[in-house]
Amino acid sequence: MPRNFRIGTYNVENLFDRFDDPYSVGDDTYGRFNTQPKSRSHAFDVAQRIRDNGIGKNSVDIVALQELENFGALLDFVQASVGPDYGPKTGVVSLPSNDPRGIDLGLICTKLFRIGRIVSHRFDKFRRSDGKLYQFGRDCLQVEIVDKDRENLVLTAFICHFKSKYTGVDPFKDPGKYAKAQRNNTLKREAEARKVVDIVSSVMDIENDRFVVLGDLNDTPASEALAPLLADDNALGVTNAVSVIEQADTAENSPVRRPRDTHVWQRPKADGTREDEWAQIDYILCSKALWKLRTDKVDVLNSPKKQGSDHFFSYIEFEYPDFN
Repeated sequence: MPRNFRIGTYNVENLFDRFDDPYSVGDDTYGRFNTQPKSRSHAFDVAQRIRDNGIGKNSVDIVALQELENFGALLDFVQASVGPDYGPKTGVVSLPSNDPRGIDLGLICTKLFRIGRIVSHRFDKFRRSDGKLYQFGRDCLQVEIVDKDRENLVLTAFICHFKSKYTGVDPFKDPGKYAKAQRNNTLKREAEARKVVDIVSSVMDIENDRFVVLGDLNDTPASEALAPLLADDNALGVTNAVSVIEQADTAENSPVRRPRDTHVWQRPKADGTREDEWAQIDYILCSKALWKLRTDKVDVLNSPKKQGSDHFFSYIEFEYPDFN
């Protein structure tokens, strides 16, 4: 039987290459977005976390990625920075999303596996709780992972990047407008979470299939928006893998980093200064059947240098399923 394997998720923060895409305004170094290419040193540090945290001398086997410029930028990142463990024709995928800046979702897997069927849900329409019609801000990218002989389905990944909390409104100059904008963003994330539950429920056997919902969900574990996925009685029966990491302080946010925290930003204060705010907003949500295969290895890290992304890399290890 093949060795154990690891699944990870990583928001790689603006993985843009140095080439201009004439069909996208997201990579223009002027105008509305002004997104800069990721430097080679930062790309190397991001890649090293993926490359150095697999089993033995292997890279992490299955990695969901968020904030990719496009498939070309991902492929360049894999071949130039991550290394040869990921076959460009068998283990690298990214599809366009709805994001106006052009940041996409993707997945890479080592040669222990192969990518099977891929389904994009970027065009799905659904209702928010206030009745307004909505669609994913990016996508819910459904990817089958099969064994290297393409004979058995190992698991199905549902990669997500939910609506952020960014509003562009000063919370101190216009608190009412800021609160309204935040409420609107919460409604979007809640609708996305409920739609993911609907998608997974319609294609998976909740009790017996191996699946994982993972990515940057842009909210904290006890949030109203993520309750459809993270409540103890959630309809998918999924477990937040990072929750098994011991952490004494279980508050939603912290001014200092705790073991489960995956993201930091500088929250503005009324006096014009900023302070660090840490939280878990990135998730690996495992189905019941997949969770039974877990080992005791799970981690959230940003070493050896704290650069390359404002998110930390999360991963968990599993035993390889027995198909006999």
